[in-house]
Amino acid sequence: MRFSFTLLINFLLLFSSSKLFAQQNKPILPGSVKGILRDTARNYVLKSATVSVYKAADSTLLNYQVSNNYGEFNFKNLPPAVWLRIEVSNIGYQTFNQNFTIPAATNFLDLKTLIIKPKDINLKEVVISIPPIRMNGDTLEFNAAAFKLDSNAVVEDLLKKIPNITLWGDGQITVNGREVKNLLVNGKSFFGGDTKIATQNIAKNALEKIQVYNVNENQEKPQDSVLHMNLKLKKGKDIGYFGKIGGGYGTDKRFEGDASINIFTPKMQLAFIAASNNINKSANSIQNLIANSTFKGAGTSTNYQPDFRSSGLNRTHTGGIDFTYNFIEKPKYNSKKELKSSYFIQNKNSNDLTKTETTSLLNNASQIVDKNENNNSTVSTNQTFKSDFNWANVNQTLRMSQTTTFNSGLSNTKSTRSSENAQNIVTSTNNASNKNDYTNKRFTFNTDYRLQRNYLKPNLKFNGFNINYTLDIFENENNRSNLTEFISFVNAATSRNFNRNYQTTTNGINQSLGFDFNNLKSYFFGKAKLAGIDFSFNNTLKINTDKDINQVEDLKVSTGRYELNGYLSNRLQSNLIDETPGLSFTKSFNKSLSNRYYKYFSINIAAKQKFVHQDFDSEKSVQNIKRNYSKFVPTASLTYSNNQQGDFSEYYSLSFNTNVRLPSINQLAPLVDSTDVYTVRKGNVNLREAMDRVISFNFSHNDQGNKNTFNYHFTISGGIINNAIVDSTLIDQQNRRTIYTINTDGNKYINLYGNVQKAYKLKNGELQLGFNTNASISKIPGYINGAFSFAENQNIGGSLTINYSLKSFLGVVFEQGISNYKSKQLSFNHAAYSGTNLSSMVSTVYNVNKQFSLNSNMTFNTSKSQNAAAINFTIWNASATYRFLKGNNAEFKLSALDLLRQNNSVLNYGSGNSFTVGTRNVLQQYFMTTFSYYPRKFGKK
Repeated sequence: MRFSFTLLINFLLLFSSSKLFAQQNKPILPGSVKGILRDTARNYVLKSATVSVYKAADSTLLNYQVSNNYGEFNFKNLPPAVWLRIEVSNIGYQTFNQNFTIPAATNFLDLKTLIIKPKDINLKEVVISIPPIRMNGDTLEFNAAAFKLDSNAVVEDLLKKIPNITLWGDGQITVNGREVKNLLVNGKSFFGGDTKIATQNIAKNALEKIQVYNVNENQEKPQDSVLHMNLKLKKGKDIGYFGKIGGGYGTDKRFEGDASINIFTPKMQLAFIAASNNINKSANSIQNLIANSTFKGAGTSTNYQPDFRSSGLNRTHTGGIDFTYNFIEKPKYNSKKELKSSYFIQNKNSNDLTKTETTSLLNNASQIVDKNENNNSTVSTNQTFKSDFNWANVNQTLRMSQTTTFNSGLSNTKSTRSSENAQNIVTSTNNASNKNDYTNKRFTFNTDYRLQRNYLKPNLKFNGFNINYTLDIFENENNRSNLTEFISFVNAATSRNFNRNYQTTTNGINQSLGFDFNNLKSYFFGKAKLAGIDFSFNNTLKINTDKDINQVEDLKVSTGRYELNGYLSNRLQSNLIDETPGLSFTKSFNKSLSNRYYKYFSINIAAKQKFVHQDFDSEKSVQNIKRNYSKFVPTASLTYSNNQQGDFSEYYSLSFNTNVRLPSINQLAPLVDSTDVYTVRKGNVNLREAMDRVISFNFSHNDQGNKNTFNYHFTISGGIINNAIVDSTLIDQQNRRTIYTINTDGNKYINLYGNVQKAYKLKNGELQLGFNTNASISKIPGYINGAFSFAENQNIGGSLTINYSLKSFLGVVFEQGISNYKSKQLSFNHAAYSGTNLSSMVSTVYNVNKQFSLNSNMTFNTSKSQNAAAINFTIWNASATYRFLKGNNAEFKLSALDLLRQNNSVLNYGSGNSFTVGTRNVLQQYFMTTFSYYPRKFGKK
């Protein structure tokens, strides 16, 4: 199988490489050209003019720029010894064209001063031509009509044709290296804001232009501006619909079906969607369903595909409605009035079978093995209703949102468990059966109001404030039955049988009120400079009230009736008041040169004091606990940003935070349920609060000056927890664990995340490289059988992705993922456990023509663990798709899933003094035929 897998990769790489080098057999050396623009009327330098470079032979757009405040332009990465054409356009001026070639000997050309002539308003005939790219004020605009594409093309196809715009495999868009944070359609969010919904559904022929601009919601911090992209539709094309109707049936009675219709007008967006399948395709929101039923969603993407890695066999039925209404037809970023609402329902029937084997170290010379088989079946219904109102004007914003959820279900679980000592002798077994019937309700309301300085009235001393309020109300009901049979082969007197029923009701009201008064210097001290130091005041108040009612009954064998368990039956009310006032001081520095660079440095120090009151009121006297805490929780941060326009932008931040971790009632004084024979948790009323002090460093680099975008980012944070709340565990030879909660020092951790993105615009395609990594290292103190020990845990993972496209007919994605864990007990002779999971995936799509395409996805998996044999398995999915009708709106598809019938789900993880290996039941081989139709219409006609 390794040979077949390697052969497939080599074939694909050979095929794509031969195509590429056949058309691009001569290396291209980087060339550059620069110059200055002036007008003839006043001999002024011409700023904000659009400068574009084309191939003279076929008018292919190679690059574009906007002249800076000094009229300068400077292009890099151009082909030397090739005839090129430069085009300059600006409002009120004639379009300037000039052919040139960059000498191969120097790879550089200075065009010096180019004279741009104003338009003659006395001309009788004026020919108006819109350039492909132009600068309109502060907005960069791309004229859709200037790019010739297939009649069935969508916005995504257009974006791939524009230089300096990169459309990444995950849907992210970058322009000149900067990420587009918000994609709008006619100035409004489009069906939830997912970029793929707009780019893969809106027809290119319905698009007038693409606009790119900066938005800075906080005018006092220009370095915080974000990039927006707006798709401006042609007149009359802002009304229409798109959607999908599809269904399929396959072997082993596998099926899937989905239907959606999305209607939009200048003010309204309305979506209806439903889906049903038994092939482990799962969506957890209405937006996720819409995003995965797009017209051009096919390709190398594996989103919303049959999940062969998901545990169990799942039958899912989902549906919902999404509604958006804009009271302002043409909103601006500082003028908004919008209402959103959605309803989503999901019914899920799942069956899971899990088998695990856990090895735990007891001391230097002893260990115990726990073998567990768990069979679970669940039928659940989840409903979510959301609404969101946004209002904004020049200096005020108001947002109100609510989320209401209803969850109900019934689950049945049967488990068989046994424990063996180091000599492989069974010491105990435990058979349990649980039935759980539950209903959960929750309502959450949030409102946020912000008032900022009115820059039309600069003499005002008051700079604004921010206030937010959150209300969370919940009610949970649970009826559960438990049958347990524990047999001890070491001490027969400890064997137990349980037949117990539980009726539990939990309800609560949680409230949070926060407010911030920013930039108070001018309010208290007027125009006094105070060395440039400003200060702000903030306060957060939380009030939580939770009530738990537990009624527990045991079957009495002598009478055959259930009787009340007086120990576990209980009423508990938990009250929490948490208030944190704080005063922060800020000093900032900035330096800039128009259209050249902008540098910003800020220092922020905040002094905060946390006051907490805990009150536990219970029928059990041991749980009647009242506590008060008062802790100083300072924070500090340093931030620096360096934006070199047209070259790069970098951001650095260093921060310090203090967090308080309070012990819960189940850590202070739990009521021990004896049916969990293997785990008995004891409380500790003397527990103190834990103090977590964290330092974080963040760095990001965005490439702006290169068409081959190179961006990278990483974050590292580390902390020390004093008085950490940890476990002191006693494990006997039957694997029964008695856990005491204690405080101790020495808990340390480090977390790291990083990612790198690099794109290469090739002559006839594009190559994207992506790498991300994450790592966590922790040192956790504790006691095991009376011996103090440090557990050193390491979890390291990462993935490398290579995404290659050749014109519009070939796409290849290769991804290599790895995750590794290692756990070491320092006191037990440095005993260590480790394991590694590897995943190699290659996905290809080959478009034979505009109608017929072939798709293949293969993943090779390896799981290795200490003292266990490696497990290898391969998942190979393939499909053939034919599209027909006038707009390629109909689709017929043949799919073969898990062709090699090797799919497996492997468990391999570890922490503390144990490691676990095991398997789960998963979806396996089937074949399916599907038919889909994508209705699409833009415009009234």
